[in-house]
Amino acid sequence: MPLPTVTYSSYTEQGGTLGEDAFKASLRAAAAAVREVIGFNRPQDEDDEEAYIRAVCAAVDVDSAYGASGGIGEGMTSVTLGKFSASMGSGTKSLYDVDMSRAIFRELSGSSLLYQGVQ
Repeated sequence: MPLPTVTYSSYTEQGGTLGEDAFKASLRAAAAAVREVIGFNRPQDEDDEEAYIRAVCAAVDVDSAYGASGGIGEGMTSVTLGKFSASMGSGTKSLYDVDMSRAIFRELSGSSLLYQGVQ
């Protein structure tokens, strides 16, 4: 099965409260974040399709909460002043990434979309 299309209507049916413009501004980043989590998995049944839609809707809310910016610049660990540049790799995820993953995993839990093993 192909991935379902998430529309503003499906977002509001899930209880989403953003306006349509805010939804559209965050949809691309949200869908990409969910695709990153599910990898090559595709919905196997209606329950999986619903889980996918819920995950994208939850991710839209997270992205919107961070200003539809995807947390760009958050947790930045480098600085440049003139010709001087320093980087300190923290190796930690940004709050955006943590919140996004948490929302996606919560909605996909129990579906086959999280399965990463051999079938």
